[in-house]
Amino acid sequence: MACASNYFALVAKPNWRLLQYRVDMSPDIDHTGVRKALLYHHKATLPKFMFDGTVLFTTTRLNPNDAPIVLTSTREHDKATVTITIKLVGEVQPTDYHYMQFFNIVLRSAMEKMQLELIRRNYYDPKASITLGQYKLELWPGYVTSIRQHESQILLCCEISHKILRTDTVLDQIEEVHKRTGGAGSFHASVEKALLGAIVITRYNNKTYRIDEIDWNKHPTDEFEGRNNEKMSYQKYYTERYNRSIRDPKQPLIVSMPKVRDERGGVSGPIYLIPELCNMTGLSEEQRANFQLMKALGDYTRQDPKKRCETLKKFSERINTNQEIQTELTAWNLQFSRDLEQFRARILPPEVILGSGSSKATYQLENADWGTCFRKWNSFSVQSCTKWAVVCASRDEAATKEFITSLTKVAPSLGMTMNKPKMFPLPDNRPASYIQALDRVIECNPSIVMVVVPNNKGDHYAAVKKKCCLEKPVPSQVVTATVLSKP
Repeated sequence: MACASNYFALVAKPNWRLLQYRVDMSPDIDHTGVRKALLYHHKATLPKFMFDGTVLFTTTRLNPNDAPIVLTSTREHDKATVTITIKLVGEVQPTDYHYMQFFNIVLRSAMEKMQLELIRRNYYDPKASITLGQYKLELWPGYVTSIRQHESQILLCCEISHKILRTDTVLDQIEEVHKRTGGAGSFHASVEKALLGAIVITRYNNKTYRIDEIDWNKHPTDEFEGRNNEKMSYQKYYTERYNRSIRDPKQPLIVSMPKVRDERGGVSGPIYLIPELCNMTGLSEEQRANFQLMKALGDYTRQDPKKRCETLKKFSERINTNQEIQTELTAWNLQFSRDLEQFRARILPPEVILGSGSSKATYQLENADWGTCFRKWNSFSVQSCTKWAVVCASRDEAATKEFITSLTKVAPSLGMTMNKPKMFPLPDNRPASYIQALDRVIECNPSIVMVVVPNNKGDHYAAVKKKCCLEKPVPSQVVTATVLSKP
């Protein structure tokens, strides 16, 4: 049968030599956007080039004798003179990493010309956003792309992606906690428990930040020192810079520590953000447990093959019909196919699954689901579980015991012997408490340890697996309490 992939071929291949130059600036500038702006001041005097902030690619030698070129530009904010030195590194061969890097830089430039928004590493289309008002969610369609050399040709891989943005702000979350606690003594602790570690997005620049701390003593009316040593309140700054008004002047400020990339860009201290201007991202535990919400999301995110092909072809059409993008690609002698790469495939007949004795099963070709086959099943070999342990928080103990009861009931039908496990209830659900309990459990030398964690955020899972796989290896199975609590 004929199948389509999510790849587009590079049909017009370059017939030029690609040269790589290194660009240095004095005084040193870390901000990529500023570096690009300073070099692009000389766009009219330089041949066609592509610059990513450090490396410059071009097909024309900048100097016949390959000597370094020295240029000067004026930095806008302080009128300082910046010296730009461009040195030849060498010719980039088709087998080099930088050869594919160049194609990807050209592609990202094309996606910017399509007016897509960069969020983290991928591009999304805010103009095609889907609003799910009853759930306070917004869905941005986007693309994950990469260009690589495959067996016989260079291919552009395009995967459909969706960014889930919540329309509720961090301030909405704080106010919700305030309603639950009534502003009692546990209010601050409850807010920090709900928000610390969460990723938020600031819509005014579409950047994402991690909430590392909440500064209850700072407010939007507080002042900070600007670039020219002038004092300015956060409220005035956001009004003048982003045209965003702040309705609650008494709200606390969010603290986000700069990422490594931001530190390279010159950001040294903590970043202060206004809760009212920060939108939550991702889904909360309550939202994930909402069947109707997940179904509504799935209608857009889980596309069937026909719909996926249509969406990918629309992406191809946008690249091939945008005049500005075509001018850029033609200048580099590049062209992508309008059609998806096709190939031939085979449909394999369903396999027969064999067990011990007369146990035998197969599955439906449409869904390949063989889960129901093992309700009464004789396995070839069975490992009995006579000595095992369960670690869980006290609040999850009832749901855990109910699961263990069900497990011991169904085990004999599979030929297994499941003895009653030794329980290790915890007073709280902090990762450190799990680690301390596991140290005691592993000393008992169990066949396997079942660990019930509160949610799937990852902190507990990482801590448990580090202990059970690296420090004191023992077979382990992590289960979330939300899964055990489902009816």
